[in-house]
Amino acid sequence: MTTLESVRDLARRAHAGQVDKMGRDYYTAHLEPIAERLAPLGPDAEMAGLLHDILEDTDVTVAELTDFGVPAHVIRAVVAVTKNDGEDYSAAIERAAADPLGRQVKLADNAQNLSGNAALAERDPQTAARLKQKYETARERLLAAVCDDPAR
Repeated sequence: MTTLESVRDLARRAHAGQVDKMGRDYYTAHLEPIAERLAPLGPDAEMAGLLHDILEDTDVTVAELTDFGVPAHVIRAVVAVTKNDGEDYSAAIERAAADPLGRQVKLADNAQNLSGNAALAERDPQTAARLKQKYETARERLLAAVCDDPAR
């Protein structure tokens, strides 16, 4: 099995050169804060937070994550939050909501995205308004899934 530090290194290398909507380093500005939000849930949740965009935004595959030693339930969560080509965003949210760890990762991702919305609004108000609505709607669905989960 892999360590949290080795997953940090993998995510950092896989996302090297990527930037967020504000032009900041993607790993530092997006992935690390999500992992920090998930830290109280334990190292597997942090791993899932660091890896949550790796399948969607890099060439890394599920097989490579498996070979790297990422725990199966962490990979399941990453797959649950990965939007597939041509997939409707609401369908992706439903899939994330159905996976307990994936739901927590998506809630952390969602909270991080919303926390940066005001800064984005100064730069691109139309995009910020559209994304705020999108993220708030997703958050409502994800939180409803938490309430509906008998295992919580």
